[in-house]
Amino acid sequence: MVVAGLTVVTPALAAGPRAPVRATAPDGTASLVVTFAAPPAPADARALLAPLGPVRPLVPEAGVWSLRVAPNGALRARALAIPGVSGAEWSLVRTSDDIIPATPAAPTPLAPVTTPTDTYFTPDRQWGLFAPGTTWGADLTGTPVRPRIAILDSGIDSTHEEWSGSNSPLVRPWSAWTGQEQAEDWGRTGHGTHVAGTAAAPANGVGIVGVAPSGAGIGEIIPVQISDKDGFSTDATMMKGIRWAVVNGAKVINISAGGSGSSRAFQQVIDWAFSRGALLVASVGNDGQDYNEVNYPAGYAHVLGVAAQCSTHVSADCPTPLDLALFSDRNVSVDVVAPGVDILSSVPRRITEGAIARGYAVKEGTSMAAPYVTGLAALIFAANPGATPYQVMQQIMNTATDGGPAGRDLAYGDGFVNPRAALTLPLPPDDPTEGNDDVTDVKGETAIAGPPGRITIEASIDVNNDPRDLYPVILRKGQTVRMRVSGNGGARMRLALWAPGTASVSTIGAVSTASTRTASRRPRLAYTATRSGRWFVELRGTSGRSAYTLEVTR
Repeated sequence: MVVAGLTVVTPALAAGPRAPVRATAPDGTASLVVTFAAPPAPADARALLAPLGPVRPLVPEAGVWSLRVAPNGALRARALAIPGVSGAEWSLVRTSDDIIPATPAAPTPLAPVTTPTDTYFTPDRQWGLFAPGTTWGADLTGTPVRPRIAILDSGIDSTHEEWSGSNSPLVRPWSAWTGQEQAEDWGRTGHGTHVAGTAAAPANGVGIVGVAPSGAGIGEIIPVQISDKDGFSTDATMMKGIRWAVVNGAKVINISAGGSGSSRAFQQVIDWAFSRGALLVASVGNDGQDYNEVNYPAGYAHVLGVAAQCSTHVSADCPTPLDLALFSDRNVSVDVVAPGVDILSSVPRRITEGAIARGYAVKEGTSMAAPYVTGLAALIFAANPGATPYQVMQQIMNTATDGGPAGRDLAYGDGFVNPRAALTLPLPPDDPTEGNDDVTDVKGETAIAGPPGRITIEASIDVNNDPRDLYPVILRKGQTVRMRVSGNGGARMRLALWAPGTASVSTIGAVSTASTRTASRRPRLAYTATRSGRWFVELRGTSGRSAYTLEVTR
């Protein structure tokens, strides 16, 4: 979905202490991302954009293209004036969110598994798999073949003992920087290899074990190189990486990086991936004691944002063991909390910082927490064949153990992830209308048409991850439509009706609206069509999360 009120941020505005904009970023500051309201044919897109500069496809299936041009306000205005273009935004710079420390049906029954014998699979080394309250157990990994996980990062060291040999789970590597089908970990800190190990290191008798142990043919990993050697990525490299992951069959995509500033193009790419069956998991950032601003992509809708949980040890960042780390961001992007401090995982053998042995090092940060949830999501998909990203995302949030104030809050989101509950309890109902977040992606079969009468739609709204639902309604000139919505929860909602020809409901201009900001918690409205055509009923959450019933009478 495209969230209302998105601010187009220039590279200068995107700069900050954790995400500096650098002139040397080859696909960052010199890239204008252009979004079409409806994806055009590649030849048409190139013809329309070519007069402005060198054209490259980013995610053409989602209508997103790029121009290799220097920042120029006049050129951006020319791009926005092209028919069918809904957005033109500069590709922003992102950085990794890690800290290197100084020191419906019931799930498929789980099959028995042998307890891993990996060297560091012990309570003192891999506390996140053993500590009280984490609820992870090796028995939870006895699921059928797991879907592919994509690790969008600095790459993965394919020569490492965890990732090499005949049982290597690595498939379809690719670099968004070079365009080559290889993604060795070129990062100075080994960030990508570390993230991959937390999510899915094989139970192979050496080193560590991942949350969802991988292996050739049973749980494959797609390494995608989106960051440079210093850990900096851009919106463009991230979006290209998401496309590669989805096209090559990934069901879970991990991005342990972020930065300030959002874009319509990026949200549109995420919605495309979500509609193709992929769930994106992202770190929320490590500025909880400083700037604490929303980081993206964690801040986008349809992305599961993960905060960092402390280990059993007391430190400056963790005065209370097993609680939320002080550095972890506290804002609307936080959905759940997972182990993110004192995390031992694989790194290239050249890495010495934080190392306890060659090839294994300890790091901390929300970067380390996100892959824990990525592994859990893969296990849920495997235990529930046919599950949708919506169901898996809701399952992880719904089964989390509450932290902090009762209910969802900005620090803990829905709470600490609970792998056992998430893997053994039935999934919540799917929302079959997803994605229906803007005019460009509403499903044709959801159109309210046919003879006059009343249509009842049951779905859900979530201001953080699914704030908008859209339903087409076919009206004749002079026909009156009446709408009423009632919620089963604490969400506040707004109804709106948009006229035929609307390109995006992210703009201002609904012909009629009603909101729960009034005395009534059941917004309703009526409108008589001024012309015949395909109108759009919009339900937007303004706070909270709730199931709802929408009645439309024509």
